[in-house]
Amino acid sequence: MRRALILGAILTALAGGLVACGGGSDPAVDKEADVRVLNEILGRQLAAIDAYGEALPALRGADLATARAFRAQEQEHANETTKILRGLDGESDPPAEVIEADGLATRRDALGFLYELESATIDAELNAVAELTIAWPRPAIAAMAANQAQRLVLIRRALGAGPLEAVPEAFETGETPPPEEMMGP
Repeated sequence: MRRALILGAILTALAGGLVACGGGSDPAVDKEADVRVLNEILGRQLAAIDAYGEALPALRGADLATARAFRAQEQEHANETTKILRGLDGESDPPAEVIEADGLATRRDALGFLYELESATIDAELNAVAELTIAWPRPAIAAMAANQAQRLVLIRRALGAGPLEAVPEAFETGETPPPEEMMGP
């Protein structure tokens, strides 16, 4: 009898703990808004994949190989974002986004374009992390933004930046313009 009372008390405490830890719904969670934010990111990622395709013809050698690798990584990002949407039981329905890539005749044009593309994508992904109300997708989107920042370092180097110029700020937000010397004539 005594064991039964102790066991009953333990089970009651466990049940109460489970209810307190998430048995109810979190009023701050807005799944529909998160699905919308993730679809916007997916739209950006798909547009970036297409934009990379526009830049490839102006590149050669190591620049071309690097841009192809970046495009493949962007496809991986889009695949992961689609998986996250499925995990939220959300529909993958990204808004159509087109990133204009006119006049990419030279290597410098293409690299400058890719710099702007990556910068804007970092900004979009960091904003998405801040807007998501469900916590578990945030690390994946933040990791995508970190990958974009790594790409910026390599693009800065390809544009002629030295080691210290390649990483000009402690926090990459996607708003750092390329140094003027790199983007000159």
